[in-house]
Amino acid sequence: MFGYALIFRPEIIAVLFFTMTLADINFDVGGLPLNFRAITGFALFLRTLVPDKELKFPSFFSTSAIYILMFLFYTVLVTMAYDLINLNFIKTTGTTIISVYCGYHYFFKTRDFTYLRISLILSGFICFADLVYTYAVVGKFPVQRIYMQILHISSEVDENGDFIEVINHGFYGLICGMTFVFLLSEFISRKTSKINLILLPLMFLGVLMSTSRSALLGIIGISLFLIGRQLRSKTQSRQAIKLITIGLGVAVFSLFLFTAMKELFNLNSEFLDSISLRLVDEPVAMFYKHMGLNYNAQSLNAMNWREEASSNAFEAFLNLQSIEQIFGIGFWGFVVRNLGRNDLPPHNGMLLILIENGIVGLILYATLIFAIIRKSFQTTTSISPPVTSLLFVIVYCIGNNGELTTSTTFLFVVSIIAENKYNSQKIIPKMTLLHA
Repeated sequence: MFGYALIFRPEIIAVLFFTMTLADINFDVGGLPLNFRAITGFALFLRTLVPDKELKFPSFFSTSAIYILMFLFYTVLVTMAYDLINLNFIKTTGTTIISVYCGYHYFFKTRDFTYLRISLILSGFICFADLVYTYAVVGKFPVQRIYMQILHISSEVDENGDFIEVINHGFYGLICGMTFVFLLSEFISRKTSKINLILLPLMFLGVLMSTSRSALLGIIGISLFLIGRQLRSKTQSRQAIKLITIGLGVAVFSLFLFTAMKELFNLNSEFLDSISLRLVDEPVAMFYKHMGLNYNAQSLNAMNWREEASSNAFEAFLNLQSIEQIFGIGFWGFVVRNLGRNDLPPHNGMLLILIENGIVGLILYATLIFAIIRKSFQTTTSISPPVTSLLFVIVYCIGNNGELTTSTTFLFVVSIIAENKYNSQKIIPKMTLLHA
């Protein structure tokens, strides 16, 4: 079935590969040197090399996508310089390059982001289902994945028999949040369907269940940004009012479902208390602190250590040698050198790029992101859904780590690049005809 789909329906394999990339699904296959995701990606890449007379699009290397490869190649060089290259890093980098190229190729297959959209929705639903399964069956974090139960893949445990958190539960909030803002942007541009109205509350509920404050902040921030853009236009003010109404309805409905889970899943009080602390007590205490009001200092433990982690990481950067500050210390260099006090990572995505890729790497990355978002605003009248998802990731990474340079983020970056290229090609002939 896999071989048949690869030859005659490669778009199915593309959706499979993109979904596994976004939802971080992976497993070994019969002792082979490559895992299933890598095998799928490599097979899909080879399939794109088969000539297709009906499929014509600009060369991948003639677009801004080349800067993604430059950034990855730069990361490899710096990592090699500090002897941090290992097989896992090579596999990860290779899979990222394949996902970037395939993302570009399959955008032009439909001349839009249809396959990315399908994959994101599937990924959001998978992460939501994993959270529901964890709440209903396990009753505590870390999140247990359904596909691992189906494939009988054993989870890692510590000496006490407790599950080890391989993937932080904030990841599930990230994917659900990206799906939420993507669908919300589609609603605004009126490229939506009834299923979006069903998925929006589910994805919002997924963010709540993940207890990720960064994802919740991202949803609120991007939603206000989209509503603000609508309110600036008199012709779209009704759409903005409708958006606010739906947004409030989604929030109320999701909170109702979230509260009902206590009785539905018979959750233990300790789990509920930790959820309440993360989603309610800490944000409220932080708001009171910045407003100069009285607050419970005990509720700011997580916020304080995040601020401390970023501060310590920046101090560690300032203590690096000048050449290390300029060019970085390589991928995973922060952890290898144990630069974080109490084993705390920076919890700031841009700061992590600055440390591991240096000033040069940060400038290269930031210039690429700024350029493609700016170009998207210039070539489209409404904000593109992949752009909203990318903006969400940026907001999310204010309080997190390496998500800015993962295959997931670069898959959205290259989709925006492909969309910009396609839109600019549509504009040029129209301008030429008008001039004539």
